[in-house]
Amino acid sequence: MRDQVQSADAFEQFVLLAVAELETVGETPAHSYHVTQTAKAHLADIDRQPFGGVERQKVISALGQLADKGLLRTEQTESPTGKGRPGYELAGDPDEVLEVLSATDEFTSYIETVRSS
Repeated sequence: MRDQVQSADAFEQFVLLAVAELETVGETPAHSYHVTQTAKAHLADIDRQPFGGVERQKVISALGQLADKGLLRTEQTESPTGKGRPGYELAGDPDEVLEVLSATDEFTSYIETVRSS
């Protein structure tokens, strides 16, 4: 898992961190909308340029890439309006994801927030 996390680009790592946060608080599988809102709420917690924003379409693309890399599992869930939508959850342990991402200083504040929740 370490290699897959390290090979993800910075935005994918940020999205992965949002999924790890949702996993930690028991809110997975999560829809792309929820992941996007979670990520947007933590833009101030990252020590880098904020990726030119966090747009839902960009998050959906990153979720797909992360699933292709084997870092996320996808399962068909139902939205509140009854539509079938993919839900995402970590394929591994959230603590392992946090550990790998803590090797870079970019996400330190966000990781501390997740660990304290």
